[in-house]
Amino acid sequence: MDIEVGIDALRHEAARQHGVYSGIHPEDMIWRFILHHRNYPTPEAAVRYYFADGAESASKLENIIREHLPALASDRKVTLLEFASGYGMVTRHLANLQSQARLVACDIHEQAAEFIGQELHQRAVTSQHIPENLIFDETFDVVFALSFFSHMPETTFTRWLQTLFAAVSPGGILVFTTHGLVSRTHFGDITLDEKGFWFRPSSEQADLDATEYGSSVTTPAFVVSALAHVTGASLAEFRRGYWWRHQDVYVVSRPA
Repeated sequence: MDIEVGIDALRHEAARQHGVYSGIHPEDMIWRFILHHRNYPTPEAAVRYYFADGAESASKLENIIREHLPALASDRKVTLLEFASGYGMVTRHLANLQSQARLVACDIHEQAAEFIGQELHQRAVTSQHIPENLIFDETFDVVFALSFFSHMPETTFTRWLQTLFAAVSPGGILVFTTHGLVSRTHFGDITLDEKGFWFRPSSEQADLDATEYGSSVTTPAFVVSALAHVTGASLAEFRRGYWWRHQDVYVVSRPA
């Protein structure tokens, strides 16, 4: 109990520094992963990283929005869909972005959507296991999927790109990250196939089917080939190893 009380105090202090809600859902697997990670040997280190990293991801996205949608971001604020939001590690910081007018979160875990709605006071919807079954009732200026395609098998990679790009408004952008060639060193001695793809059925999300949500590594050539099957998609920017100093980021635009 003393440890839990200590973590609560650390959470409140870290959240105060970033101007966000301090609560963390007990089933938040990203939090549990960080808390038991060797890089964060104390609860204080884990708490500080959880809030600081969420803030850094939100800041990176804000910079991308201002770079790719400068007129839109200045004339009016943008609508934003955060896909695979989890339990709101980044969501709580996205809610504070100066560029966004409205935020909608989406995650496969119903509890996560409920937590974001009830505790973070942001609209949240539950995702689907089959890409084609997920249809949004609106489109967004920005669709953001952080470290989602880093876990997709080849069977659904392109299909998820098509589903998420369908939610982008004309003139908007899809922003997503993948495990690229810089990330490759995190997985040991692996060999990508001739298409530039590798997949292993395992991840930190222990409650999901590992064949549906595992760990993947992709080359830029593989991603560009997948985007060629997404009608209207135009690759606007690629940044090698940009997120967490190893994940690649892609910015895909839809013509106005």
